[in-house]
Amino acid sequence: MKKIILILIGICTFNSIFAQPAKLGRSATEITMEVEINQPLEVVWQNFKDIGGIYKNSPTVDTSYIISNIKEGVGAKRYMVMSKMFKGAILEEENIIWDEMAHYQKFNAYKIQNVKGIQTMGGDFRLTAQGNKTILTSTLNYSMKNRMYGMMNGIMGRKKFTKTWASILAGYKFHSETGQRVTEKTVLPIKDVKLIEVKKNLNK
Repeated sequence: MKKIILILIGICTFNSIFAQPAKLGRSATEITMEVEINQPLEVVWQNFKDIGGIYKNSPTVDTSYIISNIKEGVGAKRYMVMSKMFKGAILEEENIIWDEMAHYQKFNAYKIQNVKGIQTMGGDFRLTAQGNKTILTSTLNYSMKNRMYGMMNGIMGRKKFTKTWASILAGYKFHSETGQRVTEKTVLPIKDVKLIEVKKNLNK
């Protein structure tokens, strides 16, 4: 009986170790933005509930689909093949917070393939009703693998990430308002996305 208990404790400990998020890397950054969408909140929220359908909203994603038995909420996972500009990058993301009442989603990229320099990446989306319109507020967080990539992030990386994240929010606006799929070639309303805050070097 003692052996069984010890084995169970060992399994739980093993699982808890590997359930921990990756250690924060260098030059940890948070970028917060918002955009106004000319659609009611519940219409926009449907795009976020469609976890596997992010390819419809994002110019950075070529293909995406659900890879978990859970289709929405905490624990839902998606597989994403990024667009050509990311040269074969693949991400797997999991919902780690899901609040239906607050219309809030937080996710973590637990597997990052063919992406140089990135150690951790995740983000969140929050929807707020404003009459018949919706305010989408989102924060991207990421960190770099080593000092060299951290320096590169400071020189040009943050600007690129800011531009990319703005295109994603603009993609949600475009798709929500038109119903059309977003691609790399879609002309998006980037100018409507507002930069709220950039937090730098959070691991210092």
